[in-house]
Amino acid sequence: MVIFHFCFDLRYFGFVDWNVPNGPGWWQFRYVILSIFIGTVGISMSLAQGSGFKKKPFVIRQSKLLAALLLISLMSVFMFPDTWIYFGILHFIFVASLLCLPLVSKPLVALMLGLGIILASVFGLVHPFWPFNYIAHFLPRFTEDFVPFFPWLGVAFVGIFLGNLINQSQPVFCRRHEASTAFVGRHALLIYLLHQPLLFAGFSAYIWLVSLLP
Repeated sequence: MVIFHFCFDLRYFGFVDWNVPNGPGWWQFRYVILSIFIGTVGISMSLAQGSGFKKKPFVIRQSKLLAALLLISLMSVFMFPDTWIYFGILHFIFVASLLCLPLVSKPLVALMLGLGIILASVFGLVHPFWPFNYIAHFLPRFTEDFVPFFPWLGVAFVGIFLGNLINQSQPVFCRRHEASTAFVGRHALLIYLLHQPLLFAGFSAYIWLVSLLP
């Protein structure tokens, strides 16, 4: 996702003419990123809650997500008033986590529901903008980030099944990589929130410095 946003910023600041995110290859790249990102939501829910519901960590996690998604929406209103974000990736993860919780103890049901949702989406049996199609006149016609329930809720449900397999297999991780991957995993939300402002600041500073050169 950081790589994708870096490429998007290159285009946004005029360094390249790549059609990010809607050009050939870029849209598919976004789907790969979202599949990994959202699949990990289901996997992490299974790993964290698979041995029994842990209320306090879940409430803390959801509270952080809620604060972050409200911040993202508020910032987008100021930065992109005509295309502000009303249901982006963090909004989706917040809702998907609530919907995943009852299925953590039912991995096979989660798998079947997940595959059913994905197939229903592929064959056009569900509305891609549901339920926002009912309130479309209150929302911008286009938005900077939108993650629909279909098919992505299905991907999160499949992630629950995969997380259960990981729990059962008890994989052995290479310890020399464990610390770095654990750090990234524990601070994924902070990395997500900070990487784009830092990239924007870096590009803006570069342009400002170049403008000072004779």
